[in-house]
Formats: sequence, structure tokens, C-alpha cells
Amino acid sequence: MPSNSPISRIWQNPSAFPHKEVLRELENLLRSNPDFWLKINRDGIIVDYKTSRFVNIGDKPELLLGQHISVGLPPYLREITSEALAYLSDKKSLVFWKEYSYGEEPNIRHVEVRFVVLYDGYIMSNHRDITERKRLENAFLESESRFLSMAQNAADSIVIINDEGIIQFFNKTAEFTFGYKQEEVIGKNVTIIIPQEYRDKHDGYLKRYKDTGEKHIIGEGREVIAQRKSGEVFPCELSVGEFKTKTGKMFTGILRDISQRKLQEEELYQYRNHLEDLVESQTMDLKMSKNIAEEASYMKSLFLANISHELKTPIHAILSYAELGEEKSATVSPEKIKEYFQIIDSSGKRLLALLENLLDIAKLESGKMRYLFERNCLKETTKFVINEMRAILEKRGITVVLLNKEERWEAEFDYERIQQVIRNIISNALKFIPNDTNIEISLIKREFIPRKSQSYVKGIGIQIRDFGPGIPSEDLDKIFEKFIQSKQVKAGTKGTGLGLSISREIVNDHNGLLYAENHEEKGAVFTMLIPSSREGIR
Repeated sequence: MPSNSPISRIWQNPSAFPHKEVLRELENLLRSNPDFWLKINRDGIIVDYKTSRFVNIGDKPELLLGQHISVGLPPYLREITSEALAYLSDKKSLVFWKEYSYGEEPNIRHVEVRFVVLYDGYIMSNHRDITERKRLENAFLESESRFLSMAQNAADSIVIINDEGIIQFFNKTAEFTFGYKQEEVIGKNVTIIIPQEYRDKHDGYLKRYKDTGEKHIIGEGREVIAQRKSGEVFPCELSVGEFKTKTGKMFTGILRDISQRKLQEEELYQYRNHLEDLVESQTMDLKMSKNIAEEASYMKSLFLANISHELKTPIHAILSYAELGEEKSATVSPEKIKEYFQIIDSSGKRLLALLENLLDIAKLESGKMRYLFERNCLKETTKFVINEMRAILEKRGITVVLLNKEERWEAEFDYERIQQVIRNIISNALKFIPNDTNIEISLIKREFIPRKSQSYVKGIGIQIRDFGPGIPSEDLDKIFEKFIQSKQVKAGTKGTGLGLSISREIVNDHNGLLYAENHEEKGAVFTMLIPSSREGIR
């Protein structure tokens, strides 16, 4: 029969061939099959077999014929064959299928067996070695487990979706980044993490890819906007990969939150844009520092000129009049000698006052100034200073007016040191105000926060206002610095610039405030404020 005849293939039409030819073809197929097969009757007697190099049935398989399965077969085959025989005894049309293994590590073999009932009532079993397939399956499962472990603990968010956009995988970093638990998003459309205005665009990409195969973002990295569960949107880097499964195509999205990087880029951008402004600002700072340094140098020179004058003038006066008195003691009148002594006395007191100021500064800076805090009347203290300075005030026609008529202005303070503060303030005013004017002193009472404290206390103090030219605004606080005087003071003018600095330190040690300001109408106003009581003040 021609080989190209439609009925030349036996297994397409076996009835068209002689039985011997069909049997010979069947024998050839069975012998070429590498599987082990076993034929038994319904009583469990082995009637035929074919060995296999993959399935071990003992050293002498020829001894199997005619034996019962409980005797002739190895234990691992005996048990499964008995189970199949029991199952198929009343079910001629069914197939019994099972997997089994035998041997010991590392030489365990895995076998897949099928039992089927033949037309004449015999039962045939086909045993196929599947050890290599099992190895591949285990390797795949191990690889999959390793991938899942790496994906779950990756530093970036990993989201896997199918070709319908449904989320299949959501790792731990994605949970942290987006605020969703994995169970909240699995089975949901990936648009749950896409802002509303971008969702239609994403669905369009997927549909176009399914219809045309045209890739839009697969294999390419890009920046996109994502959305957290809270509704907050943020920038991220996205790279998309594709892989195939039995159920269809899958897409892996790897996302990295770049919010912090964007902020840094924006700061860098701003910095670059404003670099010229920064340079100009720094240049201005340098100029200001230079001006301050030059001004400090000028003030230092001015102070040295003043202190030199203040020291030399009384010393020269003392020496000159002492020498003059010695030379003319025999020729001048007693009244003239008395005048010489008065000048020497005045110059000595002036020199002593200067030295006391310098000593006070040293004590204040070293913290060795001692105070006697007692309950005193601030009004009486002020009156004492005014009386003490009455001669110089009257000489210039200057009247000091106490505006408040209350009898007692009481507080706890060091009587002599507060006198010194009031004296220094009035003396400072006398340097600038014209003759025949007034100095007004008024009582103030208000709460304030003492130095090194955060709580308000009741305070009492005085405001001393003069009617002079006022203080240049840039000097309002500088005048309290050591050796610094207002720009209105010229070289050669009496004064060292120590009085107000000493006064502020004394008031600070009383936990009080001392500051200067210009009156809205005319002149300067000095305010001294101290706690009414020192109870609770450290």
C-alpha cells in the first residue's frame, strides 16, 4: 500500500490493516517507549512487564512473572499497585493516576504512574520517570521564592499588574510609600495609585498596547506623578518591564519616590537663580562688617583720645598747682594758696572718679561687684542725687522737675549703686542739653520680664527726659557699650564712655532694664526699670 495513502497510518485506521501488522506496530511502539510498564490480572498476578533503565524493580525482573504483586514487587510499587487494583476492580472505564518516589537522598527518583483497565480485563500500568521535571519544578519554585523575597524587601516600590491593569503584586515598600496594605489593592485597578487627571491616559496606553503592540513606556524610565492613599500626590521615577505567564502578559512597575530629590533640585535651582543676589548680599555684609570695624576703630581712637585727656588734665593740674604753690608760698597771699589747693582737690577728685569707673568696669566684668539689696525709696534716692548736683545745675540754669507727687517710690535695690546710675544719666544729659532748660523725672510702674527669666514681675522705675538734641538713632543702643560714646561727642569733650555702660550693668545685676529712646517732640528719654520685690528672683 502506498506510503502516502490516507490509510497508510495504522493508528488513524487500524481496522484497515492485518492484525499481525497492527500488533507488530504496537510492539515496536512499546519497545521504543522508555517507560516501565506492568500488566496484572484482577487477582493481582503479574502476567507481563517491560523494564526501564529509569525505574528500578529489582535485580532479576524475570522472576516477577506469575507472582502476586504482594511478593514480587518492591514495597514502593506493591502499595500503589494494590491501591490501584482496589480502585479499578469495579471501574472499567476509569484511569488511576498517581505520583510516587523511591530511594534515599541524594538519589531519590520521582515517578508518575497511570493504571488503565484493558479490553480483556487485564490492568496495565505505565510508570514514567519524572525526576528531571521535578527538579526543574523545584528550581522554578525556589527561583520564584527568591524573586518574591527580593521583590518584597526591595528599596523601591514594585507593583505588578496584568494586561487589564489589575494589581497582582504590591511589595512592602509600596505599602509604606502609598499608604495601602497589600490586601487593600490586590485585585484593584492600578489607577487607585494614579491621580484622577492621569487615569484615562494610563488606560489608553494599555488599550493601545493590547490592540497594536505599540510600546509607549515599556523599557523606558520616566518621571510620573503618583497618589498616596491620603490623596497626596508626589513625583516618582517609573520603569516598566513586561513578562508572559500562562494567563497572559504581566507588567512590572518599579517606582521610586523622588520628592526629596525634587526639593533639593528646586533649592539648587533657586540657589543658582539667586546666586548673584547672594553674592551681592554677602558683599553688603562684608561692607557692613568693614564699616563696623572702621567705626569701632574710630570709637577706640576717640576713647583713647578722651581717656588720655581725662587722665592728663587732672594730673597736670595737680602737678602744676602743687609746683606753683611751692614756688610762691612765701610771696602770695593765703587766699591764693587756698585757691591752689582747691584746684588740686578738684582735679584729684576728678582723677579718682575716673579710676573708680575703671575699677567698676573691672568688677562688673569679673562678677565681683557687691550689692546690698534693701527696701529703699526711689524718689528719695533721686532727690539725693539732684541735691548733690545742685551746684552745677544752678550754674547752668537747669531745673530738675519730679512730675509724680506720690510720697514713696519703694523697691528693693542697692541705694548707692542706683544713685550712681541716676547720677550717670543726668551727667550724660548735661553734656548735650543747652543751658536754662529742664530735666523731667517721672515714676513708672509696669510689669516686665527680667533678664534670664520667662515670667513677668511687677516693676517700678523712673524715666529721665531732657530737652536736648536727642540721640542719633544708630547710637541708641551703642551708647551703652564700653568705651563707646555718641557721635555727637567730639574728641576733647569730657567723658570716657564708661558711665552709661556701668549703669546698664548695674541695672542688669538688679534684674532690671535700662534703655534709651528719643521723645516724639524733643530730647532723649532714659528708662530705668527694676523689680518692686526680689522675692522669687535668682
